[in-house]
Amino acid sequence: MIPPPDDAATAATGRDPLAGVTPGRLFASFLKMGLLGFGGVLPWARRVVVDERGWLSDRDFAETMGLCQVLPGPNVVNLAVIIGSRSQGPFGALLAVTGILFVPIAVMLAMAIFYAEVAHHPLARHAIAAASAAAAGLIIGTAVRLFIKARPPLRGLLTGTAAFVAVGVLHWPLVWVALALMAGGVAAEWRAST
Repeated sequence: MIPPPDDAATAATGRDPLAGVTPGRLFASFLKMGLLGFGGVLPWARRVVVDERGWLSDRDFAETMGLCQVLPGPNVVNLAVIIGSRSQGPFGALLAVTGILFVPIAVMLAMAIFYAEVAHHPLARHAIAAASAAAAGLIIGTAVRLFIKARPPLRGLLTGTAAFVAVGVLHWPLVWVALALMAGGVAAEWRAST
């Protein structure tokens, strides 16, 4: 079981707020996140875990999400595993993951069945093409917004440009490009900090 953090809620009461969570409440909470989180579960996860249930403090939530981002897999699924494990052990982790993935998987299965019925129709192909264009626009818009707000240093821009040219233009293998750029990025950051 993952040990509870040393946060304000634990310090104030002397016990972990997740210790008394029932399996049903754990499943229902993560089911709610999966149901409401179309287009992004993270804001709903924070609202449910921090504001509604009080299972984690804001600081503990941010630190746990930082850990979830370096682990393989989707961040919010990693969060479900951590919170479920703290609450009910391995069974709790399974409950939380099942809860958060139940609705998205059911919707995707329903959409796949529906698409199989209408895939031959030209209107369906046009709708998929339009959805792809909209998704690409959202990704580009998010990237531009992050670029404007984050204002990366020149070495970051050069690393991103090198990655685009190597993979997107020259079609070099992504794994080797990523490894080389990680080594170069670490060296550049070390040099910049000294």
